[in-house]
Amino acid sequence: MQARRTVYVLATLLLLVPMVLGAQQMILEAEPGAESLAACSSLHNVKTCEMLHIDTDAAVSVGGSLQLSGQAFVVDWMGPGYYLESGVILEPLGETASGLSGQRWLEVYPHEGRVHTSRSWKDTDGNRALSASDKLELDADRALTVKDVRFHLRVTPASERRP
Repeated sequence: MQARRTVYVLATLLLLVPMVLGAQQMILEAEPGAESLAACSSLHNVKTCEMLHIDTDAAVSVGGSLQLSGQAFVVDWMGPGYYLESGVILEPLGETASGLSGQRWLEVYPHEGRVHTSRSWKDTDGNRALSASDKLELDADRALTVKDVRFHLRVTPASERRP
């Protein structure tokens, strides 16, 4: 019984580690319609609504550094952010599942960290990519309309990165 309790406590602690380590990570969105980033562009912090100025003149890549409003950051992830009619903002997790059935999604707003799984997708515009106006059915919910798709970055202050 004691061993079972110890395993339970350790498992719970392991689940909390990513939340603690990611506490300083920022989720940023580019301006509507932006497909890439350039110096002097602005990024919006999804959680705080703060606007940050891109000072970096070089190409942005995962693992690379980025200067935002005079502070150094490391890019942890970049890709699309999907804005649903319910107000939820999602980012895809892992490789994209065929037809999006069984695709896992990370909720970045309003309940950061929740994981959802899509059951179905209706490609309303026929472009074979999840885009605005498409319908996405998550978990046991009804199908929700994708209202917008924006370029997202997840960054961590370089000063908080361990060598």
